[in-house]
Amino acid sequence: MSRSTPLSNGKALAITAGAAVLFAVLLLVLPTPKRQSPPTAPIKSPGTTGAPMTAESLFRSRCVQCHALPALTHRTPEDWRILVLKMNRYMQQTGRLFLTASEAQAVTNYIVENQK
Repeated sequence: MSRSTPLSNGKALAITAGAAVLFAVLLLVLPTPKRQSPPTAPIKSPGTTGAPMTAESLFRSRCVQCHALPALTHRTPEDWRILVLKMNRYMQQTGRLFLTASEAQAVTNYIVENQK
């Protein structure tokens, strides 16, 4: 049976220092993750002219500013009304295109009529 001799303090210190230097070099070489800036959209100005949008087109254009279109599933009309109002308030607070009160009602009606 062969017996290995323990490392001297100097050799152990040199190995540890070498590993620390190697680790530091790897940290410098690896790419850093890039931060994504939040999406921005212009604020809807009151009195905008143009052809009126349908409830479906409002639903499709406003909801996708923040997330994928939601599944139109089993919620009560009141739940949808509250959710649309909540999301609309968020759009206003974050500077996105938002819905007027009548547009929000039209979108809610569209969702309720087309849910599965």
